[in-house]
Amino acid sequence: MKLNILFCLVLGLISLTIEAQEPFNKKKTIKEVKAQLKAERYSQAEDLLGKAMKAENKEAMEDAELHYLRLQTLQGLATAENRNMFLNTRPDTAKYFTYIYRIYEFGFSCDSLDRLPDAKGRVRPNYTTHVVSLLSAYRNNIKSAGKYYYKKNKFDEAYRFFDLYLTTLHHPLITAAKDYKPDEDTLTLANLAVFSAYNASKFKQVMKYLPTAMKDRTDYALLCQIGSKSCMELVDTIGAVGYLQEGWKTDAKQEFFYINLIDYHVERHEYVEAINIIEQQLEVEPQKRLLWFLKGKCEQCIDSVDLAVESYQKAVELQPDDALSYSSLGGIFIDKARKVYDINNNKPGTQAYTKAKNAQNKIYQQAQECLENARKYAPHDPSLWHEGLMEVYYKLNLGKELQELEKISL
Repeated sequence: MKLNILFCLVLGLISLTIEAQEPFNKKKTIKEVKAQLKAERYSQAEDLLGKAMKAENKEAMEDAELHYLRLQTLQGLATAENRNMFLNTRPDTAKYFTYIYRIYEFGFSCDSLDRLPDAKGRVRPNYTTHVVSLLSAYRNNIKSAGKYYYKKNKFDEAYRFFDLYLTTLHHPLITAAKDYKPDEDTLTLANLAVFSAYNASKFKQVMKYLPTAMKDRTDYALLCQIGSKSCMELVDTIGAVGYLQEGWKTDAKQEFFYINLIDYHVERHEYVEAINIIEQQLEVEPQKRLLWFLKGKCEQCIDSVDLAVESYQKAVELQPDDALSYSSLGGIFIDKARKVYDINNNKPGTQAYTKAKNAQNKIYQQAQECLENARKYAPHDPSLWHEGLMEVYYKLNLGKELQELEKISL
């Protein structure tokens, strides 16, 4: 029994090996495929061609006639699926669009192979007329497929179809059609290609169509934002800054542009440049609390402390519960108080010392007011006020307040 099983296994392996090693027979394949096409058995024809046209089968892959038969097969499959959609008999829209995409693929490859010179160097294409007609017939379906997938948020697929349409705009097989007309919605499709690529995180592909899309000013600011973000993903800082600047010129009130430009300069310690941007933006939005706060931060970084105080005070004026600005003001006043003490701490008992000590206490009292406001408006964020108040209460001999503060666990 075991010998019989072993014998059957060996026979099976031998038959599989023989089948795998069977040489490609072009005439036989073409005859079988044509028979299936004549009987409108397109799925069977597709199976036959799929088995023959494998990557390792160079002869089949480089045969124009087989590519042409593949075109006819795909056309039959697409027509059948289109009929299902028309009759509403379980249509598969995605499958239909896949057939059309492959029609384009094999249409272009068929024409390329068909135009190869023969042994005498002559180029005599046999299939061009039909290929041109076929691609023209399905041209609008490529656009429709892109829009179909875009509406379904299938952005990878949407981009694939928009890209196919746009890259073949001026291909001879497209422009040779009798009913060819230059596209009037190229910019719209370029926009959709950009949006699809961006949503699919295909940032290189975003940059492929962005220049074309930006010729349409309708969504110009949004395209600048997409361009900047895509450049950031591609680690193209110069490109990102360029789109930020362009977007800022287009829509000055959109925070994304000027905030990122400010961040760009701050990260490089270019505080003067950052302040210049803030001041330009303040001409547009003088009541913007965030701008005054950022201005104060940058002014602190270049030791323009008095200007920073003015900026923070303006921020607080615009937003009375601005704990961040109160905290920053408190920090500035503490630094000022420390400097007064450092200058005069070696002269205790003198009139100058007493005068300096009183001046220092007044500054600490200013810090106290600011930090207590920071605590009032951000009680759950002690990083804004706890350390500063500890110093203030100690320096002002406010023992009760200091003891209460020491009980707070950070």
